[in-house]
Amino acid sequence: MRLDVSKLKTNGDSEEFEFCESWEKLEFRGDILFFVEPVYFYGVATKKGNLIEVSGNVKTKLKTICYRCTEDAYVEVDVPFYEEYSNREETADDEVIKFEDDVIEFDDSIVATIVLYLPMKYLCREDCKGLCPVCGTNLNVSSCSCEKDDIDPRLSVLKTLINQLDTDEKKEV
Repeated sequence: MRLDVSKLKTNGDSEEFEFCESWEKLEFRGDILFFVEPVYFYGVATKKGNLIEVSGNVKTKLKTICYRCTEDAYVEVDVPFYEEYSNREETADDEVIKFEDDVIEFDDSIVATIVLYLPMKYLCREDCKGLCPVCGTNLNVSSCSCEKDDIDPRLSVLKTLINQLDTDEKKEV
């Protein structure tokens, strides 16, 4: 996605824009996320001194794998976008992105914005039950008869105490 800013000559000049492109995939933290909807990017570019200030919104939908049950998980992206750009060497720094030839290329900035707003874990739904750790059954689809009494060995002493309290209560009755 490229924007020609050659028309923005004087301070305060602005131009509204919108782009819609189909992208294939995004790789992040070892996960592959597939774009199932085009990336829609709209906003306004404004000349402010030596900078071009771009603010807008990025919207798309991604598909990946649920961290709990390995079914498809969809991530809706509808996030704000803000960056400052400059074609002058002296203004470009960590906060200002350099561009050349009066054309701003947005793809890297859009990817960075999307990644910033991604959840830590992708879930097919908020109440996903995941897979049974014993047999691998998808607990969202069906239940299993596996024994689920796995206790962290560090806490096994507490189970002994609970059993002892239960026994003591039964003796009192």
